[in-house]
Parts: sequence; structure tokens; C-alpha cells
Amino acid sequence: MKHIAGNLMVILALLATGCRFTAGTNTNVISLSPVGNKPDPAIPKINIRIDPEVVLGRISPDFIGLGYETSAVAQTNYFGGENKTLIQLYRNLSPHGLVRIGGNVSDHTRYIPDGQSRVETERAVTVINQADLNNLARFAKATGWKVMWGLNLGTGSKTDAVEEAVAVSRALKSHLQSFEIGNEVELLPRLGHTYENYHAAYLDYKQAIRAALPHAPFSGPDSVGQWYWVTRFADDESGDLQLLTHHYYREGAKDPTATLAKLLSPDDKWTGRLGQLQDLRNTHGVPFRINEVNSFFGGGKPGVSDTFGSALWCLDFMFQSATFGCNGVNMETDINQLGWISHYSPIVHDASGNCHARPEYYGMLAFALAAKGELIKLNLSQTGINVSAYATKGDDQQLRVIVINKDLSRDAEVQVDLPKPHSTVDALWLRAPSALSQDHVTLGGTEVSTNGIWVADSAERLETVNGQVLFILPKASAVLLHF
Repeated sequence: MKHIAGNLMVILALLATGCRFTAGTNTNVISLSPVGNKPDPAIPKINIRIDPEVVLGRISPDFIGLGYETSAVAQTNYFGGENKTLIQLYRNLSPHGLVRIGGNVSDHTRYIPDGQSRVETERAVTVINQADLNNLARFAKATGWKVMWGLNLGTGSKTDAVEEAVAVSRALKSHLQSFEIGNEVELLPRLGHTYENYHAAYLDYKQAIRAALPHAPFSGPDSVGQWYWVTRFADDESGDLQLLTHHYYREGAKDPTATLAKLLSPDDKWTGRLGQLQDLRNTHGVPFRINEVNSFFGGGKPGVSDTFGSALWCLDFMFQSATFGCNGVNMETDINQLGWISHYSPIVHDASGNCHARPEYYGMLAFALAAKGELIKLNLSQTGINVSAYATKGDDQQLRVIVINKDLSRDAEVQVDLPKPHSTVDALWLRAPSALSQDHVTLGGTEVSTNGIWVADSAERLETVNGQVLFILPKASAVLLHF
């Protein structure tokens, strides 16, 4: 990894206030003059027009999230105030994101205050103790992130859930965001796969927890996707709910069609579901969050979920979710329900807890830099190439545009009309040797260092002519433009 000296927080502060990343005389100028070059007819042309006065919505300050199976909390040398690299990787993304602890393992977990921690798959019983919760609390305090905690509805008892909820609340204090009761509840055998049974059990658990914790906050239903369950839960519980939660994976990792090309292609069915969730939010006044998501379920697909292409997918998925008014997303990471670190995990670690960033992390990092303040209207000409673009306006009124070329075979010629009074554009590139690269991913010319620090090496000043900027966006790459 490339080591870059500097202070990350200073760099992020500069971005937030509109300062450019430059490297003195090393700052490069790249452009295709809109009037001075003969266009190449073989390269698709794209035009982007920004309307800063039309606001589509505000991006939640805790939009960025990560998700874990409950077994992650039972690991040694991972969560805790001593894991400086993991803390730094979190801080790169947000000073106040959301960690979701749950997954299939949450329905096979016991809290034993003085028990021996045990990391197990969904086929056995994971044990967490008070020390594990204290470690998580120190980690939450060190990062500034809050925690959504999933309670065992699948195999546990109401009494056990109350004891666990009290312990979690006392450990996390103000860093507890909410409780969920059960994971992917449509699939739990003990509920008979009926909503009525689930809701009755949910109310029973909630009432018991509230007797011990009168102000305990709740989210749900933690749905795998059966729409009837989501709408019924919204109807029944929206008046006493922090977040309406839903999961998403493109398909199973073992499916032969689980390819990078499919991952990067539009998912019209999911786009429709986002529209339905947005309508529910508007009807009931409760925000929704995709609190478990990644490429392919079952731990992801090697050679796809762990490649640079996943970074482009992740970046686009997060922005697409934001355009539908989503409160945020939790990218699933670390040990899965099968007991091994998933191929899609944006952060991985060794037995000693030493962490490093995989390609998908860079997509999250690019989102963190670009997704500031309000989403604003952007018109993207249609060309038939797999390119998407999003625009934001920060509270400092600075404009940022992210352009993502998910096409695996074609570059794109991008022309951006600069909104007045802007006259200069700087670019940070997200790229790798190829879409299938598993390393040498860079953002702003820099990799994340071994101690978790990322500082941009350079920005590229794009030449503007007659209020326009023109550049080539290579296949399988993205660029963050800062006006």
C-alpha cells in the first residue's frame, strides 16, 4: 500500500469547505477542449446539466452504515477502543454513521453476562457476554457511530431478550439507535411464516422490553423482501418506529448468473421497490433504511464481489438509494452466518484483528466525499452506455458531481455544462487496473494505508471552455467533480 503522510481529518474538512485537493506543481490538467478537438465517433457522448436550484432531498448525516452478524461482537481483537485501524476506517467514512448488529446469527445468539464468548455459525449458538458489549460500546464512542441491535426471536425466549436488551442499552447508552426483534422474520419457522404470528410475537417482546426500558426505541420489520409484511408492519407500527427496515441482495452467490456484468446492470425490480418504500415513507412519516445489503447473498461470489467492480456498484447503489429518500444503507461485512469472512466484505481482518480495506470500501469512501448536504437535479443525456451521475450541494453551497461508468467495455466522453457562477472544476478519480482488480484501487491517486488512513495524493484541474468541461471517463471507473 502507498503510504501518504498527512492528517485525514484536515483533508475531509477541506473537502467540506470547498477547498481543492492539489499537490502543488504535481496537480495535473486533463481535458478535451469542447471546441479544439475533433470528437471520436466511436466513443459514446454524454451531456450533464446541473440545476442547483432544484433540490431533490437531503442526504441523512448517518446515511453510511456497516452491518455485521452478531457473532462479530464475540470476536477478540476486533471491536473495542484499541483497534485503531478499524476506528480510522470508520472515521474516513463518517463521524456519525450506523452499525447494524444482527443477521441470521442474531436468532441463534445468547447473552450470558459472565459466559465464555463463542463465535458460531447459524447452526449453533453464539455467546456474547458483558465484556463483549463493553468493547462494542468503547468502539462506538471512539467512532461516534450508533448501533442498531437485533434481538433473538428465532430460537430465544422473551425473558432472554429482555435481559439482553437491558445489557445492550446500559453498555451503549446514547450510542444505541434502536432494537430490532428478529432477522428476516418472514423466514423464521417458529412463526409459521405468517405476519399475524410475527406481529403478535413482536408486540409481546416489545411490551416486555418496555417494562424494563420504558424508552426503548425500535425499528423493523427487518424484512427479506415480502412486501405484504412490510406494508402491514408500517400500518401497524409506524407510530412507534425509528426506521422501517428492508434487505437487498441482487441474487444468490451460487447462481450461475451472479456475474459482474449482472451486478453492474440496472435492477428494475429493485428500483420499483425503492419507489414503494418511498411511498410508504411519505404515507406514514417514518424513514426507511436498507439495513442489510451487499452484492450476492451467501457470502458473495469470489472474483466478483471482491473486485473493483463492486466498488462501482456500491457507490451507485448508495446514491440511487439516496435519490429515493432512503435514510441510509448498511453494507454487510465481516464474518457471515456460515462462519467465514464474506467475499463482499468492504473491510477484512486477520486473526490478530489487523484490518484493511477491500475494493468495495473505496466506493463507500467516494460516496462519503460526494454525498454532502442536498441532492440536486441533474439531467443526464441517454446514450445507451451504462453511466450514471448524481449531484449534491453542501451546506457551504459547494457543488459536487459523481459520474460512474459501469460499462465494462466502453469509455464515455462526458461534457458538463457549468452552472453559473462556477468556472473551475477539480477531479478525483476512482479507478483500478481493471474492473476485476482486487488490489491497487485508488481514489484521488491514493490507496488506503495499512493503518487505515486515506489522503488524496492529487486532484486534476479540468480545463473549461465556454462554460463547459469535456473529459474521457474510462470504462469501469468513476470521477468526483468539485466545482
